[in-house]
Amino acid sequence: MKWACGTQCFEVEFAQGAMSINAFLPIVSMLGFDGVEFLAEHLPSLRSNYANILRQRLEENELSLSVISYRTNEPKNLTSAVEPLLSFAREMRARVVCIGGADEWKPFANEIKQLSQLSEQISLPLGLALPQKVGASKELCDLLDDIASPYLGVCMLLKAETNPNDEFWQDLVMVSPFTLHVQLVVTDLARSLTWLPALELLREVEYDGFISIIHVPNPVEDSLKLISSQLALMAR
Repeated sequence: MKWACGTQCFEVEFAQGAMSINAFLPIVSMLGFDGVEFLAEHLPSLRSNYANILRQRLEENELSLSVISYRTNEPKNLTSAVEPLLSFAREMRARVVCIGGADEWKPFANEIKQLSQLSEQISLPLGLALPQKVGASKELCDLLDDIASPYLGVCMLLKAETNPNDEFWQDLVMVSPFTLHVQLVVTDLARSLTWLPALELLREVEYDGFISIIHVPNPVEDSLKLISSQLALMAR
């Protein structure tokens, strides 16, 4: 497993225009992360010429692109919105594209089926975020079974306080074999390592992708510095 930092950590700064992709990359590199996660809305362009520039920036900062994420809670026009993102992600050599924001995936079934066909054509995996409610894994796993695409899987969101005593734990267990990407939310630095049982769960299913930090307490850079030092110790 490798560790990534998501632009979501600087969501307020991006919204205020105080952060850009060009400024984000050297920060992540300096902190020692292996890769980055881009939230689609933080990308200034999906054009091929920008993909070429951005690949060069990643190489200069010795970073990999773990995933590009897209957020929506509206099934309508999902295919037309995500199709250009898939093309851009392929040019960027991203490992996966993740779609999140939905409370349930059943209304999205037709759109997801079309997108899974597109992802299969370009050999780029597509992950669906597991909704954060007890029992959500059954509906998601049923959808994966119905579509039955080898390029369709799960984007798992972990909270730092995640542990086997949570009601939600069984949902994580159910989707773990289908997980393409993992996101980690840290709201309390004092509990930033209590999710280690989830890390063991991922190891049991031989997950070998990235774990992206997508939220930390303010001040963001100080929190990321502490977490990156913890991750370095865990990697030993």
